[in-house]
Amino acid sequence: MLTRCPACDAVSPDPFFSLPGLPVHGTAVLPDPQEARAVPVGDQVLVLCERCGLVFNRSFEERLLDYTGHHEESQHHSPRFAAYAEEITKDWLTRFDLTGRDLVEIGCGAGDFAAALLAAGAGRVTGIDPHFTPGRVPAELAGRLRAVPEVFAAPMIETGTAAVVCRHTLEHIPALATFGTEVVAGMRHGGAPLLLAEVPDLGRILDEGAFWDLQYEHCSYFTPATFGGFLSGLGFDDPAVRTTYSDQYIVAEARLGTRPAEPRVLPDEQLGALRAACHNFADRVGQQVGRWRAWLAERAAAGDPVVVWGGGAKGLTFLNVVVGRAGGRDLAVRAVVDINPGLQGHYMGGLGLPICSPDDLARRRPRTVLLMNPVYLGEVRDMLDARGLTATELLAV
Repeated sequence: MLTRCPACDAVSPDPFFSLPGLPVHGTAVLPDPQEARAVPVGDQVLVLCERCGLVFNRSFEERLLDYTGHHEESQHHSPRFAAYAEEITKDWLTRFDLTGRDLVEIGCGAGDFAAALLAAGAGRVTGIDPHFTPGRVPAELAGRLRAVPEVFAAPMIETGTAAVVCRHTLEHIPALATFGTEVVAGMRHGGAPLLLAEVPDLGRILDEGAFWDLQYEHCSYFTPATFGGFLSGLGFDDPAVRTTYSDQYIVAEARLGTRPAEPRVLPDEQLGALRAACHNFADRVGQQVGRWRAWLAERAAAGDPVVVWGGGAKGLTFLNVVVGRAGGRDLAVRAVVDINPGLQGHYMGGLGLPICSPDDLARRRPRTVLLMNPVYLGEVRDMLDARGLTATELLAV
């Protein structure tokens, strides 16, 4: 159990929310229902730091995570997400004069965003991630995209690096201050003046009671104010912070200063508002779980099987909380659909539900599809209509 804040080292207070028994991997590819039901689980016990405002899982155990198997985290199969990646990469390269320059991406995953940076005009990208091997680099990018399959260390940022990109990585880091210090040391080592970072927005999760956006692999959660404060405390000068992607993500653009690192204290007014949102969260989640459990029970009573669209982490958390704790299949969910081919034909962790492709829906012909992320409503509606499922009801959480 973490007894101190991983960002500022303040003593952690009592938790405000707990989500026990959650499968620890939201991106694991599981070949059969038995293995899917036997996945390891862990507890989310969320604490608000009363000094810097970071929210973190004090019960996080890194030893439970095992990335040696097959994982599929790519969102780039979605036209909507691919368009977002194209938009933000072009914006960054234009505004910060990065065209033709060398960039480093820390936590590059499968390398999809690194490829998007190159498509936007970056000269060369070094992708650092223990699971990004040279074999995953597309042949056409072999001369411009370099894979470093290791845990990040400061010397990996080479001299001449124009910017460091770090997207959807910091929320996975339990030792935040240590990691942040290493990033700063690497930027100073390579002379990189600019950090371009992105994390999920906790503020929206709290306001909406969006428990499905919690996942065990995310041990640290930020709001725009706390993300900016964390980066300022590492020595970045006045980070520009904004929400994007329908307010689901926080983007920070920060130039490295000369000040020594010193953790920032969240102003009292902001801390008070965040504290209130955290302590209201449990009630909001209770309302959401009750609402969706009742809705699924009504569908089951009417003989109306439901397909859930989203086989990744959102769907996993939603179904393991709403369906898993209420008896499983008696709540009408029969399958999960996902556009990522790497998930299709496999099974969801915890429940063992099959994950199918959109084409399989033409055979199943569900009356209702429940979408795990409303940002994709337009493209999913188009995919249903293209398969002759114009009468299928599409709802989003």
